[in-house]
Amino acid sequence: MATHDPSDVVRVASGGLVAIETYQRELKEAGIDSKVVGLNLEAGVGSALLNAIELWVHRSDVERAAAIVDRVEKERGAPTVEEGK
Repeated sequence: MATHDPSDVVRVASGGLVAIETYQRELKEAGIDSKVVGLNLEAGVGSALLNAIELWVHRSDVERAAAIVDRVEKERGAPTVEEGK
């Protein structure tokens, strides 16, 4: 039986705080756990590091998560993000 390695995570999006919080909320509603990375950079240097905040999910959820992020981007009229970039 395969074990679920909690450290096997993949970045599904990067961007500003509002966008990342929106993605995370949508993922949570879909039952996907996620982690936001880079909040300390935003607080420390303000807007000097645009798109420095990242959203990570477990590898087993990456396809569903990427689809949700793309859907949210299309609804916002913004370009879609590519998995892991």
